[in-house]
Amino acid sequence: MNDIPQLRNIMLSFNADGTAILSQGKTPDKAIVPLQNYLKNLKALLVRWKLKLNVDKTEAVLFNKKNDDWPNVKVYGTPIEWKKKRNIWGLFWISN
Repeated sequence: MNDIPQLRNIMLSFNADGTAILSQGKTPDKAIVPLQNYLKNLKALLVRWKLKLNVDKTEAVLFNKKNDDWPNVKVYGTPIEWKKKRNIWGLFWISN
């Protein structure tokens, strides 16, 4: 756990089922770019520990007031499409 990368403007929420990586911003550049950079750093850690994220179970959830189209986040080169909602126990995330 101590090896997990820490970056400014990226928050992590751990639970028994997995980890939520949270990024916020008013534009895609302010939210997606830091998130994608974080995922690159996380991938390096996982390679070092011989672990791999399960892309099939990975979800991206976009909480915003507008119906803007944001670019997909990629995990291992696989685009993860945005969903409009997700049941995350005890966690509510609102973007400005």
